[in-house]
Amino acid sequence: MSGSSANSIRPLPPGLQKVAIEELNEVPSRVESDIAALKEWLQKQPHLCACLEDQFLLSFLRGAKFSLEKAKQKIDRFYSLQGAIPEVFNDQRLVDNAQVLEIIRLGVILRIPLEGEDTGPAVTIIRAGSYDTNKFKFQDIIRVGSMFGEIMMLEDDNACVSGYLEILDMSGVTGANLFALQPQLLSKFSAYADEAMPTRQKGIHFINVPKAFETGFKSLLGWFPAKIKERVSVSSDPDAIFQRVPKHNLPVEYGGSKGTMKDITTQMEAKLSSYRSYFEDCQHFGTNDKLREEAAVANPEESHFGLDGSFRQLNCKNVTMKHSFIDRQEKTNQMPSIRPLSPELQKTAIEKLNEVPQKLDDDIAALRDWIKQQPHLKARTDDQFLVNFLRGCKFSLERTKAKIDRFYTLRTKYPDFYLGHNVDVDKALEIFKLGTMVILPRPLNDNGPRLALIRMACYDPSQYTFQEVNLAGGLMQQIMLDEDDVAIVNGLISILDLSNVTTGHFLQMSPSFAKKMTVFQEEALPLRPQGIHFINTPSGFDTIFNMFKPMMSKKQQGRLYVHGSKWEALYSQIPKQYLPVEYGGENGSIPELLQSWEQRILAYRNYWEEEKNYGTDESLRVGQPVDFESLFGLQGSFRQLNVD
Repeated sequence: MSGSSANSIRPLPPGLQKVAIEELNEVPSRVESDIAALKEWLQKQPHLCACLEDQFLLSFLRGAKFSLEKAKQKIDRFYSLQGAIPEVFNDQRLVDNAQVLEIIRLGVILRIPLEGEDTGPAVTIIRAGSYDTNKFKFQDIIRVGSMFGEIMMLEDDNACVSGYLEILDMSGVTGANLFALQPQLLSKFSAYADEAMPTRQKGIHFINVPKAFETGFKSLLGWFPAKIKERVSVSSDPDAIFQRVPKHNLPVEYGGSKGTMKDITTQMEAKLSSYRSYFEDCQHFGTNDKLREEAAVANPEESHFGLDGSFRQLNCKNVTMKHSFIDRQEKTNQMPSIRPLSPELQKTAIEKLNEVPQKLDDDIAALRDWIKQQPHLKARTDDQFLVNFLRGCKFSLERTKAKIDRFYTLRTKYPDFYLGHNVDVDKALEIFKLGTMVILPRPLNDNGPRLALIRMACYDPSQYTFQEVNLAGGLMQQIMLDEDDVAIVNGLISILDLSNVTTGHFLQMSPSFAKKMTVFQEEALPLRPQGIHFINTPSGFDTIFNMFKPMMSKKQQGRLYVHGSKWEALYSQIPKQYLPVEYGGENGSIPELLQSWEQRILAYRNYWEEEKNYGTDESLRVGQPVDFESLFGLQGSFRQLNVD
């Protein structure tokens, strides 16, 4: 780009092109049309004035793994956050600013471009103790770093494709350097780097950290986003840098062969000079929230940043619960992602679920926009959550809307029946470890529906209710909703082993609860049941079964199979090898599977805590309220469901 206004795309070296195709979903033949679509969208945004050069737009497409919707969000965020940090992104970001040039010459920031066929991440060394805090403010250093960050995203292919590493050399750091850090500014700029920049940060590594500052550094890391904290390392060993960066990519002063620091700073000064026209043009780019088509942001700084990990409002005195929720959602939605399906699952999704991969971004965006317009509904809006519901509804947008609404409506109305805001993870885990429900690792025929084994007699009805057992199973169900593509695409088959079931178990299954279970399974979950097989049924089961069967839909009734003690009848539909080893199969050992799932449930603790934020407020629902009596037939008639 280097000051030229001509639109052109720089070809990638073969090694990086391979990485871009395999890891960033880049399709070289479609790059031109992707850029054109992004440019067309930008020109239609009244609130947004953005750079329209091809290489600039391509860097955002690569940073969003070629999701057009994510690239749009990221560019909008790029300029919105710049406007919210005026102390950094101001008119002093000019290439001939004396302060900027002096900071470069001091070698506070060393940008080290890679060469040849190196496909690794780009490298920046920051010498935190190399500037005089009496002469320069922390924001002055950040300003220079931001300028070279943009140059990096515009011309460093390693940074755009493979990401970048930052080495923070703490040699010579004093208490004055630490006190100059301005934690709120650090928090803001960390959010900008994480949410707005298209270059992906792969690590921040502190070296030469004075022992006396170790405690302070641990405290300081609390200001970084969680994603960044995971990539941080701290060491007092000067040789720790060689664990992160090959020696040949380092300056002579660090034992490398990349030239001296003086050579590097001279090159950086010349590089900055070549970007004169770009940074002059940047003074004209930005956002005007008064012209934003959706609801304008009252205070951009308060809307974009905060202190509790989600960068919510810094000034929380006048923030309502609804606003806090929206801000949390906006943070969550900045960098959504969809797991790629295996080729077999993708083929099934296209042929049986009506999935059109090229339309996923648009389908998700339409669904997210609808959710934002529902005053009564607080729902997750990350890409994976929404695409799972779209797949569960065979990409019918209206059915998906109804299912998401029903999902949160029922969980809010009946928290004792459905996993919701009142989840007691410890109590649920206690019940879960009894082994009432086990999800088997191999799907049917290795590429079919997920298999679940349910063993009713594993719990004592004098100690637990079936409602509690159902809530414990909901933990697994929620994790499957979040991460089990096999279950979402191919559906779920349940095997109910009724060995040793007592009258006490059956008495807990009231008609009212049975109705709530079946309605939730059919109307609220995107997990499509493909069959329920009853085995080892006791005498008298047929009577009870025939009592509950009318409560189910015709579709559900057609998926029920009662095998009694005839195992061969079960094997004809579910071959023996797909059962657990305790059942003579090869599909995992139940104790080992339970232990593995227990760890997964514990790893979701933050997720369960977040669930408290989601649900519905019927007093805010537009239109007719939900008729729960009609929905469940609570007057004893089990009337027809009336689904919106």
